[in-house]
Amino acid sequence: MDERFVTTPDQVTVITDPDTIASIHAKTGFIPPSKEEQEWISSEGTKRWSVGDYVSSDELRAEYARKKALGQL
Repeated sequence: MDERFVTTPDQVTVITDPDTIASIHAKTGFIPPSKEEQEWISSEGTKRWSVGDYVSSDELRAEYARKKALGQL
């Protein structure tokens, strides 16, 4: 049995150090959303999922950026 993608809770290391998290973000190019952006994505995603419009968070993040740039938010 190939178990290369199976982990158990004792194999997971939770990283909470802000400097380590910042270093990982810098290496990967990830820019965390602002609190305002995260709230919009969560709210909009919940609304859309409730009516069967399954939009990914990446798509919602792009839509937020577009609307913000156009002054629609």
